[in-house]
Amino acid sequence: MNMLNPNLSSENVHDMLAESPVKEPTAVVADRIPKLPENVHWAVKAVVEPYPEDRQEVMALMALPFLGMMGGSARFLYRNQEVHHLGFECCLVGEQSIGKSALTRMQNVLISKVIEEDNETRAKSDEYADECLVAGDSKEKPRDPHYGTRIMMPSTTKAQFYQNLKNLKGKRAIIVCPEIDSLNVPNNWSRDGGANERLMFDTEVGGQDTKSHAGTSARVPVAVNLATSGTPKAVKHHYKNAEDGLVTRVGFCSFPYEMDEEKEERPRSKKNLEAILKIQDILLSEAEGEVIAIPQLKKQQLAWCQEQKTVSDVSGNRSINTFRKRAAVMGFRAGCLLYLLDGRKLTRKTLEFAKWVSEYVLYFQLKYFAEQMNESIEENAQMMQVPVFARNANAWVFCQMAVEFFHCNVEEAYTQLGKKATGYRMVVARWIRNGWVEKVDKDRFRKTALGLQICHQMCKATS
Repeated sequence: MNMLNPNLSSENVHDMLAESPVKEPTAVVADRIPKLPENVHWAVKAVVEPYPEDRQEVMALMALPFLGMMGGSARFLYRNQEVHHLGFECCLVGEQSIGKSALTRMQNVLISKVIEEDNETRAKSDEYADECLVAGDSKEKPRDPHYGTRIMMPSTTKAQFYQNLKNLKGKRAIIVCPEIDSLNVPNNWSRDGGANERLMFDTEVGGQDTKSHAGTSARVPVAVNLATSGTPKAVKHHYKNAEDGLVTRVGFCSFPYEMDEEKEERPRSKKNLEAILKIQDILLSEAEGEVIAIPQLKKQQLAWCQEQKTVSDVSGNRSINTFRKRAAVMGFRAGCLLYLLDGRKLTRKTLEFAKWVSEYVLYFQLKYFAEQMNESIEENAQMMQVPVFARNANAWVFCQMAVEFFHCNVEEAYTQLGKKATGYRMVVARWIRNGWVEKVDKDRFRKTALGLQICHQMCKATS
């Protein structure tokens, strides 16, 4: 398989591939909503320009399903020779009347050319239906042209879902659902325990077989992106189970609680609309060809993913370890989009945006589903009779500490495990933030009552 190597532009900093000096890790999961990079990519800037500053992160994320749909013919190489498509599923969570309708307005602008093409296709489909009515029971009925539309309705049935994908012949589609609870109706394409939504993320093959020629038999890649919004209760009802892998595939977001409701969405300027049309022209011109390799982008995302593993171990929050992988994938795919828009050139702005997407997605996945995911992990561990804490090196180290201990004691415990001890200070800092430990003086610490209780539980679990 031939791979295309990125043509690095002059925007790149010279030290992109330089080795950074070894230093103590400082990676932490964001404790507040990650802000967009200050010097944001031109395409992202064009997308979010009309929105007040406190809503731009949300709209930048929610634009990904639309952009990914248009550039959906391109394929990219990730780890372990995995080939990735531009599949995105994003969900805007918010109370009623908070401004979720901005999603519909953005759709009308971002994919205006696809909307026009679909309108023409639907007009032709109506003509075909009229011809069938005129023909009646005649044997001279017109042959089905098998029209397909790239914008699919939320009310699409499972049979219509697969028939339309079959008719599109590999083109990527999108389903936009402003009210996510409208998916909860009988015979809907999504009423399959989330199976289709899981297939959509990785563009895996799905389908159905029927016994009748009147039904739809299909076996096709589920090349569909999904953009939804809904109230917290409706979203919770749709994503009932954190363990089934569906919530890890969705980029959630919500407007800030302290959002300035007095600020209004501005009309798009002529220059801005020209930039949006440019984005559409570039992405819609993509044709399926060789799998594209972007090694620097892949390297950055895998490094970020590994950093979050460290954070998961340090904090004892095991849901981070579960969510981080697909958050890294979403950032990778977002970077691939901008790579296409820059004429297949990799820039620092693209790398920064890719990392921001991962951090932003992880933040909201943890905000909404960390507790449920951790409970699921605990239950699975009990079922398999595998002590959860036994797999956590930092928990084991905490159990080894005396009531009062020093930094050097933590370092020694890590050394006994055969692990690098460069992050032990961060481990202790996390214990302090968790309320497990209090600082006595510069280098001496004492376990709190909560810490002693946690330590007892950990030791009991691993015994």
